[in-house]
Amino acid sequence: ALLAAVERAGVQIHRQRVGLVIVDGRAVGVRRVDVGDLNSAMAPVHEADLVVLAAGDGSAHVPGLPDCARYPVRPVKGQILRLGGATGLLERTVRATVHGEKVYLVPRGNGELVVGATMEEVGADLTVTAGAVHHLLRTAIEVVPEVAELELVEALARCRPGAPDNGQLIGYTPLPGLIVATGHGRGGVLLAPTTSDALHRLVSDLPMSGVIEPFAPQRFSLSAHDITEGIA
Repeated sequence: ALLAAVERAGVQIHRQRVGLVIVDGRAVGVRRVDVGDLNSAMAPVHEADLVVLAAGDGSAHVPGLPDCARYPVRPVKGQILRLGGATGLLERTVRATVHGEKVYLVPRGNGELVVGATMEEVGADLTVTAGAVHHLLRTAIEVVPEVAELELVEALARCRPGAPDNGQLIGYTPLPGLIVATGHGRGGVLLAPTTSDALHRLVSDLPMSGVIEPFAPQRFSLSAHDITEGIA
């Protein structure tokens, strides 16, 4: 729905791996970057007055990113399950804590039930583990015993973007022309509307909400000397 809306609004979607393009110490756009492709440096530049860095757990590793805007965003692994045959089992999301372990169960309109999620500080590891599946199922069954009779459709592992203080990074970077919006952890989909509003205010030079101020990326900024070295 979001993709359809932005396309109707005239937004161009480029489904490519891109790197940042800097000219005279300012971010001026992005260009396609393909691993092992020697012609990537010749790819056309998608120019922009402002570039928003919102690359999730990969936000610190975007090609072309200078050190002054390379914030300490780390991947935080999470595993979830999709179960089938849950039509009518739950009418709304259920969140619970069982023996100190948190779990959520989310019913979907297609009769599936999503059970999640683990929080694992293991780096960019997308391995689905037997222990995590066992933990999620055991905890979910204690909350809703009928879960034991559902079909295990899929087990997934993905990484969330986390900052050292587990707070978001939203605001201008020391590199002119570059804004950052990342580090949302497990709450990205819930915080998306507020983040979108904050970015709108930033690019439109409108007053910012005080709620956003503590999440300015300057709290992780380097010294003036490091900034100069990073851009060079």
